[in-house]
Amino acid sequence: MTAVVDIKNIMAAVGGEEALEVRLRRFEEDVRYLQSLKQELLRKYLNQWVAVYDKSIVAHGKTLAGVRKQLSAKGILPREAAIDFIAKERKAMLL
Repeated sequence: MTAVVDIKNIMAAVGGEEALEVRLRRFEEDVRYLQSLKQELLRKYLNQWVAVYDKSIVAHGKTLAGVRKQLSAKGILPREAAIDFIAKERKAMLL
């Protein structure tokens, strides 16, 4: 019974099931967009963190903390942006 209550509380906190689906769909689209730009990102942002939100590059920088700060300054919740470290060899996971 506790798990059901927790799920209801979580769903209410994110605005309901439809709002959650919209957020997840947008995040998935942003991840695909980020992946589609791999070559361009390697040229422009090598060894930097890059954040995509609503299919746009909205922040980049040498540190994850700096990128998160840029996102917050733009009113974007860092947890809602697709963030990745751009490197020739894959070492970091998509956040």
